[in-house]
Amino acid sequence: MDLEFRVLQAEHGDAIVISVDFEGARKNILIDGGPAKTFEFRTTPRPLKLCLNEIKSKSEFVDLLILTHVDDDHIGGLLVGFNKPGYLSDLTKEVWFNSGKLVFNHFNQPLGDSNYVILKNNVGGNTSIAQGVKLENYLEEKNTTSPIWTHPLIKAGDEFERFGCKFKFLSPSLEKLEKLLVVWEKKKAVSNTSGANKDYSNSLEELILVDEFKEDNSIHNGSSLAFIFEYLDKSLLLLGDAHPSVIVANLRLLGYSVNKPLKIDYVKVSHHGSKANTNDELLSLLDCNNFIISANGRHHGLPNKKTLARILNNFPSANLYFNYPDLIGEIFSSEELKRANFKALHCKDIILV
Repeated sequence: MDLEFRVLQAEHGDAIVISVDFEGARKNILIDGGPAKTFEFRTTPRPLKLCLNEIKSKSEFVDLLILTHVDDDHIGGLLVGFNKPGYLSDLTKEVWFNSGKLVFNHFNQPLGDSNYVILKNNVGGNTSIAQGVKLENYLEEKNTTSPIWTHPLIKAGDEFERFGCKFKFLSPSLEKLEKLLVVWEKKKAVSNTSGANKDYSNSLEELILVDEFKEDNSIHNGSSLAFIFEYLDKSLLLLGDAHPSVIVANLRLLGYSVNKPLKIDYVKVSHHGSKANTNDELLSLLDCNNFIISANGRHHGLPNKKTLARILNNFPSANLYFNYPDLIGEIFSSEELKRANFKALHCKDIILV
């Protein structure tokens, strides 16, 4: 038995595929789908479509699809995949997705004539909220013939098992989810997670010397699913775009501390390496030497080198994996790489754990 972990090239977003053996069959878990062109660009197949083609060629399925949250760089490729005949609409067996309607129902808030309904009928374009509603409508329609979306609202503290895999959710908290009541109605939140300017010209030492942490204030990111994934003796920490304060609080609730950190094989760093989503407090609760950055470096200056500096300050010999290897030479100077104790590596879309 083995575990195959793929971090697809999803532009500035996330698209992750985990495959495991279970009872003589291969089971595939898809986590997010990147922006639309992760599936295809014009008519050219891109990483998500190519991966689904491979799954189809083996007569396999997407046995579980997890959408962490509704931002375009996570949901866009999934919507295209559902719209294309023969792909996600036919391949997907189960979906986990905290839709706006689920959030409203959980907090006993009536939809009535709220702006949510106006949004549902009138808002077009490539907005996260409109995309979330579009997926919600599709899944509700799909459920009438072949139920694939029957899971209740997922929140921190929930634990589930599928195909011999364990999922322990660390985010979102109910407090963060409740804020979505405003977002899904009015879409007034604006992310303030990183500037457009890159900090790559600074040395790692300079970035640590002037380090000051300010947490992500995006309501969407705060609602992101994040979880510990366990299969046999292997484990992954998949942080979506979650806020570190929520992850820290829930790791502590599970009994982890500086003296008893969470031992994990790989961490998918939150929010594409944004400096607002990884802090020293979170890193102090981890025992890990492998950190994955899912970003192409062309959106909001992500990943921030300051995030990598924090990781290396806590784990000097860490392996930093990039799904876009050209970023390595852009972020780190040749001198930094020459004298480094750490390794900057290309995950080549597939990491075997």
